[in-house]
Amino acid sequence: MTSAVIVAAGRGTRMGPDVDKLFLPVAGKPLAAHTWLRFDRVAPIDEIILVVRHEMESAFKNMAAELRLKKPWRTVVGGAERQDSVWNGLQAIAAKTEVVAIQDAARPCTPESLIRETILAAKQFGAAVAAKKVTDTIGI
Repeated sequence: MTSAVIVAAGRGTRMGPDVDKLFLPVAGKPLAAHTWLRFDRVAPIDEIILVVRHEMESAFKNMAAELRLKKPWRTVVGGAERQDSVWNGLQAIAAKTEVVAIQDAARPCTPESLIRETILAAKQFGAAVAAKKVTDTIGI
């Protein structure tokens, strides 16, 4: 079994105090919806755990109702720091889970093929990390 933990419990303080970047509209949907849908479409994933702030649980449940998700999902309350939120998500995965994919909800552009290939590599080698060479955004 493969579980996805999507971490959506951050406050996004760099965006400003009155902006929740996970709910900024992008192509007609909240940013986090794009990440959630992408993982919902990846065949090897059996369940999705969405780690959220307590006060945002109902907002994510409302979002789920609009998304027509295919995979089983549930929310878990995040922790004080990102690593605490990941831990809370890991504590909530199904007991028979063999592979866990962890994704930040604010990163919606990971290609489905890369998610799928990373999961397959983790099954083959015991662990895998999707990475891309960093390139400068401004050339000198």
